[in-house]
Amino acid sequence: MNFEIAPKSTEVILNWDDARLYCFALNVDGKTGWRLPTKEELIEIYQSENDFCDGSYWSSTVGLIAYERYWVQHFDNGQLNVGKKSYCHYIRAVRYLKDD
Repeated sequence: MNFEIAPKSTEVILNWDDARLYCFALNVDGKTGWRLPTKEELIEIYQSENDFCDGSYWSSTVGLIAYERYWVQHFDNGQLNVGKKSYCHYIRAVRYLKDD
């Protein structure tokens, strides 16, 4: 993985807009630059060992622009689908690996 996953203690359930803002403002031990993971990053996380809940997680990847829907990865069964921005799902921020 070429990205870092925020600690489980930062995991929250929010709608998509609030999730994006939460990630932007997140500061973990002085580390900033957090963001919602892409759909592909969530798939990679799902396929690896992880400490994510058996729930659904927001991605930053647009599913249907006209209906303001974004891809959601379900960690209980591995399915991907799109969800309305107003729905609430888990979020776990990621950031590109870099020297701090």
